[in-house]
Amino acid sequence: MKSIFIKDKKFVRLPEPICAAIGNFDGVHLGHQKLIEECKRHGYKSAVLTFYPHPSVFLKHIPNYPLVTPLEQKTDIISRMGVDYLIVVEFDEEVQNMSKEEFIEYMHYMNIVACVCGYDFTFARFAEGNIRDLEKEFEFYEVKKFIYDNVRVSSTYIRELIAAGDVEEASRLLGRPYSIRGIVKFGLQNGRILGYPTANIDYRNYFLPKCGVYFVNVIIDGVTYLGMCNIGHNPTIEFKEEVRMEVNIFNFDEDIYGESIEIIFVKHIRDEHKFKSVEDLKKQLRIDKALCLEYAGDMNYTK
Repeated sequence: MKSIFIKDKKFVRLPEPICAAIGNFDGVHLGHQKLIEECKRHGYKSAVLTFYPHPSVFLKHIPNYPLVTPLEQKTDIISRMGVDYLIVVEFDEEVQNMSKEEFIEYMHYMNIVACVCGYDFTFARFAEGNIRDLEKEFEFYEVKKFIYDNVRVSSTYIRELIAAGDVEEASRLLGRPYSIRGIVKFGLQNGRILGYPTANIDYRNYFLPKCGVYFVNVIIDGVTYLGMCNIGHNPTIEFKEEVRMEVNIFNFDEDIYGESIEIIFVKHIRDEHKFKSVEDLKKQLRIDKALCLEYAGDMNYTK
């Protein structure tokens, strides 16, 4: 897959006719995957046309808008789907204010001859463009509302599931395990004092599950380990306003500061609590780990 990043409205012309799936694709969930697979069916080179940063940065005035799949992870997922091109358009104020006619003109310039969109897709300033406009200009393939097991699959609903801690259902609708990639950074070493050393994760602008403890898999240099992850404010020891993400990796004691690791969320164990004492917290951590290992046994994990 060839990746093309377009800045300052300097769109490029591709050497062959393209069928493009267009959207934000945060999560690259089952509904998105249906769009992408559709764009591969029509005899043209296939492309995913998406935007960065997420339009909500400008439209909702949310800097560092949290994402289920930031661009690097989104790129990896799409590349595994066998698409020929990933076209990422920098969503700045100029692009935000493009008319529908201007955006369609750029699509023609890029050699897009066919496009695939969801039934509710809109584009251009004030969302003035819609699929009816695209039908007039291109071979157009509309993907209807995607229902999976009587559930409408959408990025909004998946974010609601993650925010509620329901990482199992979120993973089911994503079509793969929900995960976060991050760099291991220095922390306060409280986990080591408690007997449960943790890797503190710089989660950047990922959309986080609700505060609590989770059974997770941790991928380090291609090797998968079991672990438990705490997301929260550490209310028992040194409360912090900033939400922290810390992972206790079972049967692992290596220096991984500065390394990128991936945390795959398997199951929510409990909500975050403030304990009366450090000893009470230690007791609960023993229970948490036992529950994780019990779930691992039920799921036939070998590590």
